Amino acid sequence: MLIHRELLDQGQVWRIKRNSDLTPRTQDAEFQHLVPILLFAAILAGGCTPKASQPQPIVAVTRPVGSWQGHGTATVGDIPSETGRFRIVWQTSNESPAGTGTFKLTLRSAVSGRTLGIVADHKGVGTGSVEYDEGPRTYDFLVESANVDWSFKVEETSGAYANGSPPFDPARAKPSVPGKR
Repeated sequence: MLIHRELLDQGQVWRIKRNSDLTPRTQDAEFQHLVPILLFAAILAGGCTPKASQPQPIVAVTRPVGSWQGHGTATVGDIPSETGRFRIVWQTSNESPAGTGTFKLTLRSAVSGRTLGIVADHKGVGTGSVEYDEGPRTYDFLVESANVDWSFKVEETSGAYANGSPPFDPARAKPSVPGKR
């Protein structure tokens, strides 16, 4: 059986009460002094939670990978990429004889030679640009050309936060409740 001791006066007189002797009202009274402390702790803890950061805008940042030019068929290769996101700008010129120029530029895996995409398949003089997102790896380009001069440049694109702030981390964000702010 549990026993509760209570100090009655400064004379160190102790009286022993059994838990069964305590009425529900007496038991509640013993814990009433904890209510304000618990409320204060809950308010304090609620005010200390970190505010969810807003997603930061990401802007494209490009870096030149290389540029090539030539006449006829060629393989340009072993271009390592950390992102696999490219902007490729191509141009053909000096078609001779007129109406016979062809230009085909193919993006390939430098390891297997597998075709990943046709960048351009053009007849005659012209220009164009294409963006690819194939993932990090080493690439090469196959140029198949006849009766035109060709050139192309490759820029790798990556994302950066517009104001230099740290990235938004959804795992650290506080979940929102619909309809509440």
